[in-house]
Amino acid sequence: MDLAISEKRLEPYKKEARKHPGVEAADLYRWNTLFSGVAVTQISFVEMSVRNAMDKELILWARANGYDDWLGKTPQPEWFEGHETAPLSQAPPLIEELLGADQMGKLWYSCRRVYRIWEKNSNHHKHGQYPNRHDAFSHLMFGGWQRLLGPTDFKSKDPTVLKRAAAARQLWKEALYKAFPEMTHSKVNDQQRVKLLLDIDRIRRLGNRVSHGENVLSIQTDLYLDKMLAVLSAIDLYISDWVMDQTGRTYRTVAKLKYYPELLQSYQQNDPLPSSQEIVAYKLTSSGSYSGEEIIEAQLKNSQSHGGRTFMTVGKPPLEKNRSRLREILLVDAGGKKAAVGEIVAYGYGNDVQRPKGYDPPEYRKRYQKRKAWFAVRNLYEVDCQGGRIIGYQTKDGQKVPGCFTGQVTMRYVCHD
Repeated sequence: MDLAISEKRLEPYKKEARKHPGVEAADLYRWNTLFSGVAVTQISFVEMSVRNAMDKELILWARANGYDDWLGKTPQPEWFEGHETAPLSQAPPLIEELLGADQMGKLWYSCRRVYRIWEKNSNHHKHGQYPNRHDAFSHLMFGGWQRLLGPTDFKSKDPTVLKRAAAARQLWKEALYKAFPEMTHSKVNDQQRVKLLLDIDRIRRLGNRVSHGENVLSIQTDLYLDKMLAVLSAIDLYISDWVMDQTGRTYRTVAKLKYYPELLQSYQQNDPLPSSQEIVAYKLTSSGSYSGEEIIEAQLKNSQSHGGRTFMTVGKPPLEKNRSRLREILLVDAGGKKAAVGEIVAYGYGNDVQRPKGYDPPEYRKRYQKRKAWFAVRNLYEVDCQGGRIIGYQTKDGQKVPGCFTGQVTMRYVCHD
């Protein structure tokens, strides 16, 4: 490879390499390449699960409303052999509104191109056949499935965007909520659609970046695992657990190697990262007149309004011997209805709480002033709680959070599933 091209590729990694003694920019470049490969596999599981779940419900919905298929009528065989414009017909108006006539036309044009490839190759397993709706379905990209959940520019006043948003709300209420039964089994509301839309949008954007080999050092790569598990769990808890067994643990390990790049070379031999004590979890019951849910919400809002930084005190600190092994903190209310995870910047214990500059507590009074343990936390974000379980986390012995807290126990070490 040309030396100039090599140096150009390494340039974005040099600044980050200076933060890790003994680590070269090439090490971080290799990590980026390794993570991209792992992430593509993980994201493909999410994309396949989402599209199959949505397609199933859209077929049933279309037939219940008098349509043969939500993708419209499949063109006649002679169309695939000719050059005419794609004949869009008998597609539900909501689908045309959300996908757009041009996008739906492209699906069939793609099918016409592959048909001609089939015809030129007599050994092709589909030689002599014409494309059908399953072929068109397979050409709809992840972004297309996201469009069916609606636009992400929520503040737009554009009439076209507002019309698409209204169509998405209607399609969710009539059909798509059924594709995510673990999320909607007890109630159905539009906030669920928005949550899924945003998670899928972020996962899709990550997929675009890693598939093009972009530098993702600045991204919270481990955060995305929680989002993927949340989307999969909304479809089927079994799928979420199965995917975690297949690729999730590898994804977690490789994502964490960003913080331990000096261990990259030993990755092939073993998992060099601690699994049982990467995360310290705290059960929050109350603080003065505030419930555990309200405390977590206050910390989330404080983090959002202070550049991703917040500060909190707790009654029990982690063991000193684990200081170098902890990277994240998990906050969960006693009922398991709300939880949040953040990066540990620093923590300590003592009479004088010297918090790092820029890390301030939320503006509410605490009744328990004797708490001496403290955490400076960065990039706190909410994680999904379904059925009282925190998706993506468990103790070393397999207990789910918050079920691992018993009696007066308020602190446990947990790990990613």
